[in-house]
Amino acid sequence: MNRFGPKISRKSRKRCARAPMASSSGRFILELGCWIVGIALIVIYLGASAGLETQRRQGIELFSEARAASLSQVSDVTATVATEDLSLPIAVLRIPDVGLEVPVYPDLSELNLSRGAGWIDGTAQPNTGGNIAIAAHRDQYFRPLKDVQLGDILELESLSGPVEFQVSRIVIVDPDDVSVLDDTAVSTVTLVTCYPFYFIGNAPQRYIVQAIAVDQLEKASTTDAILIDPPSGESP
Repeated sequence: MNRFGPKISRKSRKRCARAPMASSSGRFILELGCWIVGIALIVIYLGASAGLETQRRQGIELFSEARAASLSQVSDVTATVATEDLSLPIAVLRIPDVGLEVPVYPDLSELNLSRGAGWIDGTAQPNTGGNIAIAAHRDQYFRPLKDVQLGDILELESLSGPVEFQVSRIVIVDPDDVSVLDDTAVSTVTLVTCYPFYFIGNAPQRYIVQAIAVDQLEKASTTDAILIDPPSGESP
């Protein structure tokens, strides 16, 4: 009888030696796969970001060309939306304090929202007085709205020229609350995007930024010009 326990065959010893090697190889393959997937996602994100930036710049260039052409015309320039060509921007929105500059297209089609912001039909046309409503995606061109503060200046340049507005109201509303789109006595810009900004899936609320034309601040009523505390910021 063997005093030292059962004898282990040479074949069994080899099998036991291979087990740690197989486990180590499996972990290596898993880690390598994770790295490959991670790098692929980064490449996709960078490609999408580059595409958005290219479309943004192209839209601004198209508007600049249309603006230059309108200035060369003898007749007065109006800001009427060119409904016959919904692929051309009708304005450019700028908020220097948060680095936002985006072309505004004449509708909310997915094509136009994929390359800029869109004018909400039924509201005032750009720089014609009343409430001008503009919407864009929270995970694309309107992401900077989360950093906008009361008192910030935004500029809306239409074919009739640029107009400056001062941010006077920032609120969060439910999707069915369309009172923010009501017409106003003074020239106003209402920016609309989904909220929360970093929500995964269909966001349940809307983030609203409203601004009053700088040259009409004195004419604004208490309700029009009310300053309220902005919503607390989000962390990604």
